[in-house]
Amino acid sequence: MPKLHIVRLGHPSLRIKSTSVPKRSIKAKRFQKFLDDLCAICIKNDGVGIASPQVGINKRIIVVTVDPKNPRYENMKPFPLTIVINPKVVKKSHETKEGWEGDLSADLRGLVPRPITCTVIGLDRFGNPVTYELTDDFHARVFQHEIDHLDGVLFLDKVKKKKSFSEYETWKIYFKGKDLKDLKL
Repeated sequence: MPKLHIVRLGHPSLRIKSTSVPKRSIKAKRFQKFLDDLCAICIKNDGVGIASPQVGINKRIIVVTVDPKNPRYENMKPFPLTIVINPKVVKKSHETKEGWEGDLSADLRGLVPRPITCTVIGLDRFGNPVTYELTDDFHARVFQHEIDHLDGVLFLDKVKKKKSFSEYETWKIYFKGKDLKDLKL
């Protein structure tokens, strides 16, 4: 398999609904190598998550890893490096919160309202069933964002306040660390 690279906004794989991974494929050496490579590209690019369509592979696989030292998401509550195959949100709160989202496939940020908690089920990298009760609103946001990718949905589609769109470098100057209620958006 060729070395992975992140596809950019406009690439067709970002808008295609991904297919499930058959359980019999999970233990294959090539598949396990792909999982390692997907984790590596996420970490290398300071992501807190990545979905396989972001590397042009339309399979239902996400990676989530929140490191409080990540310069793009400083001081967030940590979440260990996690792979979820065929993830599905099975429950989410009625209460939502608007928060900044970005994407490794688009150098943009925008405010997205999302449920503050959710439950995600799927399979781990060995094919074992897993359940994540996500009570931290940022962790719930990351999982929902990555799972949206598997359905060809980008965070850009969910931004309600269009004036919040900003390129990442500009966002750092004008919006980073600011209280949302103080912004005129």
